Amino acid sequence: MTICIAVKVHDCLVFVADSASSMVSTDGNGNQAVMRVYNHGHKVFNLIRNQPISAMTCGLGNFGRSSVSTIAKEVRKEIVSGTAGINPEDFTIEEVTAYCSGRFDALFQELPEPVRASSSFSFFVGGYSTQGSGSELWKFQISGAGSTGPQMLAGEESCTIEWDGQPDACARLVLGISPATMSVLVASGISPEDAKVLTQRLASASQAQILEPSMPVQDAIDLARFLAETTVSFVRFVPGANTVGGDLDIGTVTKFEGFRWIKRKHYYPSSLNEEPTHVC
Repeated sequence: MTICIAVKVHDCLVFVADSASSMVSTDGNGNQAVMRVYNHGHKVFNLIRNQPISAMTCGLGNFGRSSVSTIAKEVRKEIVSGTAGINPEDFTIEEVTAYCSGRFDALFQELPEPVRASSSFSFFVGGYSTQGSGSELWKFQISGAGSTGPQMLAGEESCTIEWDGQPDACARLVLGISPATMSVLVASGISPEDAKVLTQRLASASQAQILEPSMPVQDAIDLARFLAETTVSFVRFVPGANTVGGDLDIGTVTKFEGFRWIKRKHYYPSSLNEEPTHVC
């Protein structure tokens, strides 16, 4: 599992994700258990270099031998080279999301059936379309139980906080309810339709007003970081494997500065990998 946080305000879009990668094994009875957790996974991506667009993932971390990070870099190469049918200098967030959706869905269908049946995959794409005036936030999900194509979570005029992965901490803190609230209501005898309406009313009445659409970029970054750090600390103390953790990777997208890393882990010393200097 993981935690992915997206904070969208008028001035920017912020993506934050942890670095935990959980290795899950299935025993002879079909029960799944976390066998090992690595804390150096990459889940935030600069999808097109020098452009105001970013991506973020949670769920399935590998498609066969290739990690999602490697595939994201392949997608970036395909877009830049023109083989994706997308103009890297004139694109929409919707068409980039649609391309990513088709690319990952094809890879998902190649996985063995037992893996598909027990896996889920979420992918966020956000940023500014070339001709757009504001940022957009899109997402698609793929799982053995059924997939959803690209869906817009927030358009140019909308501001929002979105999360995926392990939602308990964010749901309790921001919405004031547990993710299990609706199922508890249904188990208590309330119809699923009424339970859904009641859950929405509870969340609306108890939601914390922590998002201000006009907040500056730094405050949006701080808010996204706070929610991710809170989730990391929350999961540490609940029963079960510590499946959210490691360093946080933080990227932000603004209309004129494009994509910028705010915090990023490296597995190599930057001093050994400096950009080459060209002398005329």
